[in-house]
Amino acid sequence: MEENSSSSTNPAWQNCSHCPSLVFSTAAEFERHILDKHSIKEGTIILCQYGQNGMCSALQFGDLRKAGFKYHIREYHTYTRTPNESWTFYSSSQNLPAVLNDPNRGKQSNFFTKTWGDSFVDKIDILPSPYLPDVTLTHFESYCKKIAKRYRRHLRLKENLPVKNKTAIIENDCEIPDIFYEPGLPLNDPVVFSKVFPNLCSSVDNDVAIRSLQETLSTYLDVIEMNISKQVAQRSDAFFHAMLSHDTIMEQMAKAVNTVQKTRKHINQVKKNLTECPLKLKSLTRINCNLGHVHEILKLMSTVQQTQPMIQLLLSTSDYVAALDLIGSTQKVLSTRLTGIQAFRHLSPQLTEMKRLIHKMLSNEFLKFIVCDLNRPLIDESDIPEKDKIISIVSGILRLKEFDFLDTFKMEAMTSIQATIKQSVIEIISQRDGCFEIVLRGSNADNMWLLCNEGILFLQKVTPNLVMLFKRILSLTNLIIDVSQMEDVNGSDNEEIWSAEELTSIEDKLKKMIVSLSDYCNERCANLIVTKTDKDYVCSDMSQLSLLSNLIKEFCTKCEDVTGYCSNAMNLALRSFAMKYIQTLHTERRSQLTASLNAERWKTADVPYELQSAITKICEIQEIPPNLLYESGKPDGKYLFINKESYALVGTVQLLIKILLEYCDATRQSPIIVQYLVHCMLELLRLFNSRCCQLVLGAGAIQSAGLKTISTSNLALVSRSLQVILWFLPMIKQLLEKIHSSEVSLSGFVAIESDIASHKQEIENKICLIVSNMLCSQLTGWDAKPPVPSQTFRNISKHLVKLHEALIDILPPEQIKFIYKRVHDNFKDKLREQLIKMNIVANGSPQHGVVTSELTFYLQTLKTLRVINDNDAEDNILYDVWLN
Repeated sequence: MEENSSSSTNPAWQNCSHCPSLVFSTAAEFERHILDKHSIKEGTIILCQYGQNGMCSALQFGDLRKAGFKYHIREYHTYTRTPNESWTFYSSSQNLPAVLNDPNRGKQSNFFTKTWGDSFVDKIDILPSPYLPDVTLTHFESYCKKIAKRYRRHLRLKENLPVKNKTAIIENDCEIPDIFYEPGLPLNDPVVFSKVFPNLCSSVDNDVAIRSLQETLSTYLDVIEMNISKQVAQRSDAFFHAMLSHDTIMEQMAKAVNTVQKTRKHINQVKKNLTECPLKLKSLTRINCNLGHVHEILKLMSTVQQTQPMIQLLLSTSDYVAALDLIGSTQKVLSTRLTGIQAFRHLSPQLTEMKRLIHKMLSNEFLKFIVCDLNRPLIDESDIPEKDKIISIVSGILRLKEFDFLDTFKMEAMTSIQATIKQSVIEIISQRDGCFEIVLRGSNADNMWLLCNEGILFLQKVTPNLVMLFKRILSLTNLIIDVSQMEDVNGSDNEEIWSAEELTSIEDKLKKMIVSLSDYCNERCANLIVTKTDKDYVCSDMSQLSLLSNLIKEFCTKCEDVTGYCSNAMNLALRSFAMKYIQTLHTERRSQLTASLNAERWKTADVPYELQSAITKICEIQEIPPNLLYESGKPDGKYLFINKESYALVGTVQLLIKILLEYCDATRQSPIIVQYLVHCMLELLRLFNSRCCQLVLGAGAIQSAGLKTISTSNLALVSRSLQVILWFLPMIKQLLEKIHSSEVSLSGFVAIESDIASHKQEIENKICLIVSNMLCSQLTGWDAKPPVPSQTFRNISKHLVKLHEALIDILPPEQIKFIYKRVHDNFKDKLREQLIKMNIVANGSPQHGVVTSELTFYLQTLKTLRVINDNDAEDNILYDVWLN
């Protein structure tokens, strides 16, 4: 008894119910044994088989992963209760509602107080409620007496219960290998065979091994039978309960059979009375509908059969749109409502071929009409002939959505343009002198150039013809656009309607065609009038260039008015033509100016009356007028008068002014190359300015023109000439800004004007330097001694008089006074230095008197020359000499 009691107190994890021979020292070994021997691993899932018949009693908790499988073993297998102990609700040491509602535990504010009990309880003393009565044990005395009687009776009945004697179950301690529990037993596998028949092959005595194996297998069978008997004994109550309920189930099934039979009978009655008759009525209705549908299809087939004769009739009346609509609707019916009918299996391909023939016929008709319309005599200014016919043709082509006719239209229009241009060229070239054959076929037609005067005649002839031709092309284009907007062309509600993209595509193609034709026309004409390098193909004068420019402008304007598009081909040709003419002209003028500068002797030249008349006209209106005319018939003048002021000029400046006026006239007559003309003007101005500086200030004229020396009169004449250029430059800028303000960059005029002004200042500085050096050289040998005036001051007076004689006929009085003022200032500075060297001061000494007399003579000379103001006091001038 003590051993049994001690064994019953052992923990459950020390022995395995399936392997009683094994004893585990720790719970971890028991858990590992169940994981290895009594569980099935399926991927990451582990199914527990520790229990009777290889089934876990807590199977719903067996589907666990490895981490949770340990908790499953510990909860259900490691610690188990004794078989005699039956756990009930009253086995609990605490009542759960009492624990949760214990007021001594305080407020359950967090996880710890709810889970870990009183050690985390906030100790709060709760006072008794004043609303509850004071209940004592006396209140329960009557209840306890009544319950005590019942309780004693309950104990007596419990003691008298019969004791059920259960037969002891003897369990065999034999452990059956796992291989016999598997669903399959493939003995042909060597591994399985060795497990089922261990030591069979390695044994020496086969009979003993076989006998031992047979006993082992018999033992396994006995264990299995005992387990089955045990399971049947445990489930006997359920079996008898099932047998008791069998009769009840049979009675219920008999009632169910009767109910089903009645239900089927009622269903058959409902089917006969309420279902079969309506279904028959429905069938008859469907048959009637199908017959009506067949009748409609037969009528439709009769109509379709008449399609081809009707198409022939419509084509004979030129109603192409209706014929195409009939073909389209018939094909639609054949593909939808009459599909699969063998009688019409060849009709759809026939209609497709007929549509192709209609397209070809319409294309030929359109080509014939275009050729006839565009090749009408140009004097015929009537509108489109047979307009109804072309509308019918175009409607049919557009209904087919075949837009290749536009390419045909474009090619025929280009052919007509080419023929018109070639006819004008033939008429002009036939009037040439000379007996030479002209071939205008193939590439020769494109390589033919017209002379300048022939290009002018060509434009005069071809412009009205091409404008009339473009008007006809534009009329046909507008007609095609109008036809494309018609409902019977772009589809109605019952037909395929054109999309907005398709309508826009037609208009875009026509606009591109007009643009292409305009470019082609301009390029063909431009190729004829573009100049070659031969002088016969270049303008002889500016009037021809002006006339050609006006004709090209008129041509482009009229083409733009008709087509709405301006092509640049003619303007580029005019630009090339004008550039070559201006390049030739500029080369000649630059050579003339260079030769004139090299031969210039820098003396005053007579001014032709033609130049004077042009300058006078410019002065009157204060701008360069268009078509400036040079008057003649009067003698030349000595000076050029500008705003009543005389200017002495050299011949080169007169040539430069004429060239600049010629270029200004060219900017009006050929504005397309105005920027190049501005470049040419600036180049000539820079050439003149730099060459003047080299020849005069650099003394280059001594070698080029054979001058002995560069005198002050030469310098003054150059200065005066530069003043005329400075006066003329603003006129040129004003003209260019007025006519071509947005096209021309005039920044170069500012730079050249600054260069000329600085050149003019250098010349004046040079004149002052020459005279000042001459006067200063006289003072180096002067001594303040009688007689007065001395020879030195007499020589100084002569130099001043000679300078005045050299400048008086060239420079204006104000400029002469300015030069003399600078010379006078330099002379005073030099004289002051000389007096300091001679130690002469204004102290009333004889030497002071001699100097005063000399200066009085010097001032008298200046007054005689009228280069100083008469009202200037002599004392002030003499006083400046003695200033330190």
